[in-house]
Amino acid sequence: MKNGIKSFLVVLMIGIISMLGISSVNAVPNSISGVNHDELISFEGGPNLYYKHYNGGVAFCTTFMVQGVGSSCTVSSSQWNTPIASGIAAIIEKYNAAPSKQNYYNAELAINKFLYDYEKDPVNNIRTVSGSTTFYDAAVNAYNEAKKNFDITVNTDKLTFKLEGDKYISNKVTVSGSEKYTITVSGVEGVSYEQKGNDFYVTVPSTSVKDGETVNVDAKVSGSKTIKIAKKYECGSGNQNVTINDYEKSDQSKDVIIKGNITKEKKVTKLKISKQDISSKKELPGATLTLLDEKGNEIDKWVSETEPHYVENLKPGKYKLIEVQAPNGYKLTEEIVEFVLEANNKVTEVVMYNVKEEYYKVKISKQDISTKTELPGATLVLKNSKGEEIDRWVSGTEPHYLELKKGEYTLTEIQAPNGYDLSYEVIKFSVGDNGEVETSVVMYNSKTPDTAGRNVAIVITIMAIAGAAATFAGYKLKHQK
Repeated sequence: MKNGIKSFLVVLMIGIISMLGISSVNAVPNSISGVNHDELISFEGGPNLYYKHYNGGVAFCTTFMVQGVGSSCTVSSSQWNTPIASGIAAIIEKYNAAPSKQNYYNAELAINKFLYDYEKDPVNNIRTVSGSTTFYDAAVNAYNEAKKNFDITVNTDKLTFKLEGDKYISNKVTVSGSEKYTITVSGVEGVSYEQKGNDFYVTVPSTSVKDGETVNVDAKVSGSKTIKIAKKYECGSGNQNVTINDYEKSDQSKDVIIKGNITKEKKVTKLKISKQDISSKKELPGATLTLLDEKGNEIDKWVSETEPHYVENLKPGKYKLIEVQAPNGYKLTEEIVEFVLEANNKVTEVVMYNVKEEYYKVKISKQDISTKTELPGATLVLKNSKGEEIDRWVSGTEPHYLELKKGEYTLTEIQAPNGYDLSYEVIKFSVGDNGEVETSVVMYNSKTPDTAGRNVAIVITIMAIAGAAATFAGYKLKHQK
């Protein structure tokens, strides 16, 4: 009898509970504030789970019993663009796919557990029922996906190109920060890219760039990410005014643009001519140079400076470089430098050297022809083989020294010392390869005769002779008488 009463009471309670879980309302209301607490079937234990089952769906709500979260299931507005919102959206999406009384329990439990686990350090286990785990797992997966760092970075901010064979190939571009991205290239016909993992290279056919032209080339790396966002819902007293079965999507994207350019040089010849000291290999100014083509036509003429001389836009062919005047202190380069220019877009360099003139010490002595001692006061002139005056000086009591280079020279006197006759002798001498003077360079002067003294002597002699003649004539006349 007692067992029968117990069975009857259990069946009665189940019936009452079933009756309370049924409503004749046709759709989910905008508000459940008018539904009595007693009309909601309560799942005992853990968080309080409340729901109302309608013909068209289920309205549900939770009340947290966790300090600091609040008395309702409200999630702050700042959280709805975060991975937490994506997790809740995944649960709502899964429930909407199969709305039922049992899935309501699963969704509600999953929401509570998910928020509990990811908003607060869990202090108690959230009770679950069979089936709620798949809802929870969906939330966790969505959360982890949304948590992935979304960014795009590249290892360079500029494309640089190098001609390899018949195409230009850029430097390597490495993409990081995002697993999913697309690459687009633009700027010139035929541009493309070659990708190897997270690295790619931009390629441009060489025929797409004309001689002397500069083209711009861009590479754009685009990444995107979609996060599901559950709509905010509140279920405290009087706050049930938002439909809870909807969710949204938020698309995030980022583009990184890398710019570069390609310049194709015009195929012309460029000549660099350097005039150098053969010992120091430094640029030597002061040389007069002439550039001739293979027919002997003068193409350019210039005087060398402290920087090399450039000649551009020359036709390919054979050329000659000659020196017409050497720099001061250097020997004339008699060598003719011959070379060939090719249209290879490279600079052809020609170097011509000069050797310094060697100077030798020469002693020139002006002497008295009788005493062979130095004779001061003579004005002397030294000229080279071209008749050019090399030096002019007045002799002194010591020989005159000169630094002369190899060659032929002449020494003349243009004014004699006082008391000496002018020397009309032209002394020719040469400085040989060994630096020795091959002809003795000594010029002599003779004293001018003393004509005044000689005339006095002659007068005295004549007077003496005249006196003697007069005496003799007087003697002769006296004896004749």
